[in-house]
Amino acid sequence: MPLLSINKYPLRGLWKLTEQPAELWSQICHKHWYEEDLAQMKSPTRQAEWLATRLLLREMLGHETRIAYLPSGAPYLPDEPFHLSLSHTKGYVALILAEERMGIDIEYRSDRVRKIRSRYLSPSEEAFIDLQHETEHLLVCWCAKEALFKAVDLPEMDFLEHLHILPFSYAPSGLLTAYESRSEHHQTFTFQYEVTEAFVWVWKIS
Repeated sequence: MPLLSINKYPLRGLWKLTEQPAELWSQICHKHWYEEDLAQMKSPTRQAEWLATRLLLREMLGHETRIAYLPSGAPYLPDEPFHLSLSHTKGYVALILAEERMGIDIEYRSDRVRKIRSRYLSPSEEAFIDLQHETEHLLVCWCAKEALFKAVDLPEMDFLEHLHILPFSYAPSGLLTAYESRSEHHQTFTFQYEVTEAFVWVWKIS
């Protein structure tokens, strides 16, 4: 079932996956757009996420449209005047649309983020992690870097070397600032985040 959080700008949507692929497929109008790609997917979970993404996009736009992919793997809408970013995690699909390049990421609540912290957090970023809410704070940072990676979409970006989060105090929801050092412009963006009982998600707002 779609759980939509609709804002005028940016437009953001969330789908909680409870359906099997066959049920989602029955709701697709332009099946000829998707038959070839779907046939290559063997995992029912992957099929459900892929189909729910298209249906959620239809709910957000009011009509069905195609999603294509750049050589980098970034999704885009060839027939629409919007930039698209998408993410999926265990049981959820999230999308964001806007007139400028966007980034969104969603991750289910899990301690596994502790095991990979050295891959994406610098010593200065580790220093502001709230040990009272360690897993949640780590998840927000992970999602923020994933969303920043998508918003920038430059080749050969490294999470440690090129993506940076400025210090912020943990809260169940809030804003944070992050920037990239891969380009000469060192672009800085503001992200919003929310920590729920099931997942954490972060999205670019400016």
